[in-house]
Amino acid sequence: MAETHAGVKRPHSAIEEQSGEKRRRVHYLRHVQRMPDNIEPAPQGSVAPARVPDFARDHLLKSLGAALAIAGFDGARPEALEMLREHAEEYMLRFGRYVRTSMQGTRKIKPTAQDFSMALSLMPNASTASLLKPHLDLPIPDSISCPPIPSPEPEGPAAPDLSKLLQPLLPPQQASYIPKHFPALPPRHTWQQTPVYTEREKDSKKMREMMTQEGMMAEQALRKLATAAKTATSETLKAERKKSNALSGPGKVRDGPGAAHRKRGRLDAFADVLKDVSSEETGEDLAMESTETQPGDDIDVGMPEGVVVNYDMNHWRHGKKPLRL
Repeated sequence: MAETHAGVKRPHSAIEEQSGEKRRRVHYLRHVQRMPDNIEPAPQGSVAPARVPDFARDHLLKSLGAALAIAGFDGARPEALEMLREHAEEYMLRFGRYVRTSMQGTRKIKPTAQDFSMALSLMPNASTASLLKPHLDLPIPDSISCPPIPSPEPEGPAAPDLSKLLQPLLPPQQASYIPKHFPALPPRHTWQQTPVYTEREKDSKKMREMMTQEGMMAEQALRKLATAAKTATSETLKAERKKSNALSGPGKVRDGPGAAHRKRGRLDAFADVLKDVSSEETGEDLAMESTETQPGDDIDVGMPEGVVVNYDMNHWRHGKKPLRL
């Protein structure tokens, strides 16, 4: 056996090199249409996906269609027309870039004729005037060669000046300890709490009219509430009566054949008594409407029959009473 030394590394295995894993391929676009970031859209339309206003985009397509018709083409597919538009747009962007470079080189804010002349001299197909003369004789209609450019939309009205309303809250003059080169203080309401007083009615006649109107509204609300409570009570009695009638059908009679009839008669008599009591209380309420309510008259209009507490106490299960010795 061969002796292994501590300082010798293990030989590299060639099997690991033949792994079946494949590297991920990343595809890059070689020809990308770069759009400069300093493009400012015209105010005649909204910005399109290609950062071109709709107005300029439509007229560019019209001019391309006219150029294809002059060249002898009967029609063009949308893909070809879009590709031609991209090339024309790239050409115009390059021309505008040359104009901007010439303008910035001479430290100017707006381009002049000299800047356009410099840009034309840098273009390969417009470097001389002889190359541009054949384009003047092309039969292009005026609606395409010189399209009418619509005027931009008028600006909206200016925001109202609210400084006069805040004039009383402004500080009268700057303090002496504040340096003069410091800016003026903002309005007082932005950094100091100012009290807000609500305007209240002071005319006694108007106050009495408002109180009378509110009293009438409260009285109407109470009348509606009492009517709704009495209606709910009558509906409850009707529901109880229907329930008792449902338990008196064939096969559901309890406590003998005459028990259901007697129970129904008792319920009818009890309902008549409640109606009489409620009618008497209603007459008393109508008689007392013009007078003030006395303290302690806590009558629940919603339950004229009163509340019976533990009425079935006699039927409860009672425990054994303790024996008394």
